[in-house]
Amino acid sequence: MKKLKKSAVVLCAVFASMQITMAGQFDGVDVGLGKDFGGSQINHATDGLVGITGNGTGNVGLDFNSNTHINWDNLNVGRGESLNFNAVDGANNLTILNTVNKGMTNVYGSINANSGIGQLIIANPNGVLFDGASFTTAGDAMITTKDLTGVKAEDLAKFDIKNEKFSNLYNDEGKLIPIEIRNGSTFNVGGDYSIVAAGIKAANSTITAKNVKLITANGQDYLALNQKAPTKHQEVTKLTAMNINGNLYVTNEAGALSIENGGNINGNVKINTEGNVNLNKVNDGKKLTIKGDVDVKGNGARMYLRNADVDGNLKMVNGGGFLDVGDVHVTKNAEIKTTNESQNYDNNCHEPVKHFVHVIGDTKVDGNLTVESENNIHIGGYDYDAKKLADGKLTVGGDLTAHAKNGHVMTTIDTTAGNKISLKSDNLNVLTDGKATLTAKEYEFSANGYIGGLTSTDNMSVDEKVVNIMENYIHIPDTVGTPGNINIAGGTITAINTPTNANILSKGDVKLTGANAGTINITAPNKYMEITGDVHAKDINVGKETDRLKVDFAGRDYNLNYTNIRDNKVVTVKGNEEVTYELTNGKGGHNDGTQLKGENTYLVGPEGPTPPEPGPDPDPTPTPDPDDNENVKVLRSFENKSVDLNQVYTPVAYAADLDDDKIDKGVRKNVDGSVTVVKAFPMIN
Repeated sequence: MKKLKKSAVVLCAVFASMQITMAGQFDGVDVGLGKDFGGSQINHATDGLVGITGNGTGNVGLDFNSNTHINWDNLNVGRGESLNFNAVDGANNLTILNTVNKGMTNVYGSINANSGIGQLIIANPNGVLFDGASFTTAGDAMITTKDLTGVKAEDLAKFDIKNEKFSNLYNDEGKLIPIEIRNGSTFNVGGDYSIVAAGIKAANSTITAKNVKLITANGQDYLALNQKAPTKHQEVTKLTAMNINGNLYVTNEAGALSIENGGNINGNVKINTEGNVNLNKVNDGKKLTIKGDVDVKGNGARMYLRNADVDGNLKMVNGGGFLDVGDVHVTKNAEIKTTNESQNYDNNCHEPVKHFVHVIGDTKVDGNLTVESENNIHIGGYDYDAKKLADGKLTVGGDLTAHAKNGHVMTTIDTTAGNKISLKSDNLNVLTDGKATLTAKEYEFSANGYIGGLTSTDNMSVDEKVVNIMENYIHIPDTVGTPGNINIAGGTITAINTPTNANILSKGDVKLTGANAGTINITAPNKYMEITGDVHAKDINVGKETDRLKVDFAGRDYNLNYTNIRDNKVVTVKGNEEVTYELTNGKGGHNDGTQLKGENTYLVGPEGPTPPEPGPDPDPTPTPDPDDNENVKVLRSFENKSVDLNQVYTPVAYAADLDDDKIDKGVRKNVDGSVTVVKAFPMIN
């Protein structure tokens, strides 16, 4: 009985201690951290906080056994200090919400959460700074400037940051209230790491997480507070020389995004913004390296990607204006596009920015490159400071496709594609500076006007003309002045489509297999040219420098003009006129002459009439057989019958040839004049 009473007393004591702990006697507790920045004082904590350790030591632990909302008057962690969030008593997947009432949160030390904490949230409407700090959590983490003081602990399990509001977006200085990371801060987050704020700045630091999500305030947030939203030029998210290990997601519904001075992102990148996007435009010579796919959608006046390596696919779409990609290497496919979703103005500009695509500098795409533009496409170098063309090179491993709807396709640098180059302008021209060379296996050119190169005039250089034509969207209906050429290295031209004319110069053998044009001027200096297949034009003029020319022998619907080797004069083979042997190689034919390299052309024609093959040789005169005579046959007959020729008395014996001394030499003279040696026969009297 005594033992029972004693046990009951112990149980009562345990229950009493549990009641005291669960009641949460931590309101007003100062944990002793961050005294240089206003300290860290708990205003109120819900029941899930069950203990505080290390209070005042600079190494503070907060113990939790359920979801908890801690409201802090101030929350700061000084250099060398640490604040640790610990799930205890087997608790798992807890959500711990920290809200702050006063001042900015300054973290110079470390914040840690053990594996039982599924989500750690710090919400301070006054801003949060991490300076040389360390932040480690096994689960998810979120830092925000939204006001979450009204969120209840029991609602944390279904907490959605999108449903929460900002209490303010600007500080007393009129600047966006930021979450800022700087000076080598390190974040190691086992799950997702989210930053939700009016402004986000991160520099020279490292973030490691499955996904890094950077989200800024949207237009409705500013409207609700009757505050002016940032312009599309104003930076609200800025990353400088950052190292990010994990996928990066950026959402800017107001304001601009900038990534500067290089950095490393080891994961996919997805950006959705209504403002400008400046990806390493300012780089101080430092490369931005991304190991993953990049998908950027913007609606600002300008979008840039400069001095970058993308180990994956690249997709950039700007619906609000200009798009510039330069000095970039993409290991897979790239898609660069402008659409006409909105009209935006640069500072001090009276006209909206054109939806213009620049592919400049030294750029390489290992797969296919697709460029689409509402307005111009310029493949070429450009010096923005000097406002003039610059050198560069574009290399594409697969197909290069450039399509401008209401602008020119202009190429001013050497451009190479492993398979096909297709350049198309729906309403203006496909042009080059007359110096750039295109290299591919196949080519397609299509425009609503002149296709070719530009040349200088008395009052304007080629470079000035290129800029003038693009900036002012000048349509060139036909060749103006001395025509230049689109230079190709050689290969097959599968399409030339223009209602007027096209000028092409091939530095290698070339085949034209498709066209629907007015006049085509095409030359292959000292090379072979073939025109065959679905080719339609009014006239095709072949430059006299072309070495050998072959066209379909049957009739065509274009007039062919070329300089023949007979007299170095232009010959016209009219449409539907058949190219025959007599026309090309017969007496007086176009090829009846001596070819002079670079001055005339040999027109390849069908083979001439084939002479009949000679019959077999007649039988030669047979060699006479000397034994084929009657004398020998008689003698052979006697021999075969075993007749003793010594007993034969026959006129045959008198046929023996006698020498001058009448001596029988055993030689018989045959009737055909030949002789046969036979046995001498004695005469029988």
